[in-house]
Amino acid sequence: MMEKLRVKDHEDIIEITYEDLLKYHGKQMIGGAALAFKIMLMTFPKLCDGIPQRGYFNFYSGIGKNGRGIIDASEMVMHVKTNNQLRLDFEYSDDKPGQIAPGGGRYFFEIGYKEKTIQLYLREGIIPEEFIAYSKLAHKCKADGVEMTKEDQARLLELRQELARSIMASKPEDLFSIME
Repeated sequence: MMEKLRVKDHEDIIEITYEDLLKYHGKQMIGGAALAFKIMLMTFPKLCDGIPQRGYFNFYSGIGKNGRGIIDASEMVMHVKTNNQLRLDFEYSDDKPGQIAPGGGRYFFEIGYKEKTIQLYLREGIIPEEFIAYSKLAHKCKADGVEMTKEDQARLLELRQELARSIMASKPEDLFSIME
């Protein structure tokens, strides 16, 4: 059975799959889209009895603007960017748990709905070392104004696809720890 997120948009109930998120986001930062999907699967039932309504969410990503898959997925489902309820600063997560991300910040997140907020972080070892190394190379090349080699670009894309498959095959509770 395919996993689905359910949200209300006014009176309509919308069901969104991971594949739907990729139609919106594209095929680049698909690991981030997968992470956001699993975050929402895990937290929506804890934040709300029933189906949550768009417009009442807020979301913080500790990996900042580098997490385009996470940003796109959270916007598509929760409309947090549209409603100015998306925070992306690195500094807030400096003293929080979670693995350090290749482009800065941490894999630490907060998702809120109305008065409730859940803080969670990605468990150590979920992001493979080779993925981190290639992602750091991509950030360095971008900062230096040079292109990655075609081979490195292809390998990074493969690693992103492998990461996304691994995340989507996992239960949310095996990926994230919720802070009490």
